[in-house]
Amino acid sequence: MQSVLSLFRLGIDGILLNPLAYRDQRDSPDGLRRGFVLVVMIGLIVGSATLIGDFGEYVAQPSTAAITKTIYDGLRAMPWYAQVTTVNPQFPVQFDQIFAQVTQIVQMVSGGGIIGSLVGVITTPLIMVVSWLFFGTAGHLMARTLGGRATFNQTLACTALASGVNLLSIVQVVPFAQVSGTLLLGLVTSYVAIRVAHELPPWRTFWATMLGPVILALILIALACVMLVLALGALGSALPGGSL
Repeated sequence: MQSVLSLFRLGIDGILLNPLAYRDQRDSPDGLRRGFVLVVMIGLIVGSATLIGDFGEYVAQPSTAAITKTIYDGLRAMPWYAQVTTVNPQFPVQFDQIFAQVTQIVQMVSGGGIIGSLVGVITTPLIMVVSWLFFGTAGHLMARTLGGRATFNQTLACTALASGVNLLSIVQVVPFAQVSGTLLLGLVTSYVAIRVAHELPPWRTFWATMLGPVILALILIALACVMLVLALGALGSALPGGSL
């Protein structure tokens, strides 16, 4: 089993687009296993860094209850609140119900706090492994269709280096710190991985690299459309007359 330090260096080579590292992964009989361990290791590192950063944010920022109460009191103190209450005496009750619903939605969207971060230490490696397998499989199938010569194991061994981009997310160990540009860099590293593995010309490599992201984008668009239709249906049912 390779040391953590050597795997970390392998991930850095992936970020730096070192062609020797990609060729070594392609030609090594141990490349697939090494790639799997690399992806899991990076997931654990990133998940742990996120946990530490989120804990720092939790300690530094005001409590959710205090923030919610400040916003609630501020809205009720505005002139429009008194004006609407004068016209509709039932408005305070309606306002409290709407505010509670909005607060719940915001809390759900903003994440699970420290508990969510603890769970993330486990789920982050799993998500990274699934992503690696999904994009690696899509890229391999497209590359083979376009004349690529690498085996499935060789493709996965090389594309595992693309996950090295996630090492940049270690910066999240600092509270409130964020990292951007990993998506574009991830596509670049995946491009290099597929090109080295399959020895394809540039444009064929490009299309093989983009198949996975295109499929994922279409799935997300379809899910967004379904959610929008459901939301509009629920809103229509809530309105007088049962329709928008």
